[in-house]
Amino acid sequence: MKKLLQTVAVTSAVLLAPAFVFAQEADVTVTAEASATTNVKPEKPRPLVAPGQILKNIRENASSTRADIKNVREDARLKIETKKEEVRAKVDAVKEKARAKFSQAVQTSINNMVDRLTNHINKLGEIATRIDSRISELQAKGITMDASVELLTAARADIAAAQDKITAVGTALSAALSSATPKNEMPKIRAAVKAADDAIHTAKASLKVTLDSVKAATINN
Repeated sequence: MKKLLQTVAVTSAVLLAPAFVFAQEADVTVTAEASATTNVKPEKPRPLVAPGQILKNIRENASSTRADIKNVREDARLKIETKKEEVRAKVDAVKEKARAKFSQAVQTSINNMVDRLTNHINKLGEIATRIDSRISELQAKGITMDASVELLTAARADIAAAQDKITAVGTALSAALSSATPKNEMPKIRAAVKAADDAIHTAKASLKVTLDSVKAATINN
């Protein structure tokens, strides 16, 4: 009987040993996790921004953006006006040089060339001004015209680029009139005129896109 009891005790010890070890490991794990959780400091809640402050921030940002757009728009307009005077000065100088050195036929040819270019670019500048006025009218009615303003600014940049090309025509003509062999300068003059014509065409296309944008805004509102 005693021997039987010893066998049962040994068997129980063997069977219960894994469970005891597992229980110890589980207890260690739970204790470690609990300790780790206890040591983590809870994140402080962020202060809430008052709705009034949010609206104020939105208004200030919107006001700043509108001011920036207005400044860019005005800068583009003033740039065209400045370059307009530069073109006129260059063209007048070329005409005067032709008048002093060449026949009436040459003067007429040169005058027709530069007048055609300057008239075209001046008309595009006037169209840009009218579009600008129309945009301002629609904005006064509360209509958002940001897209049209951006297009107009880009169109004015194209106009300014065309003005530079016309000035380059004047430079080429002036060089030819000062040359001992003016005919040799003709390829340069033709190239300058073509570049000016292409730039005018680009500016005209940009203004058309701008005008279409303004018309769309009018229809949709």
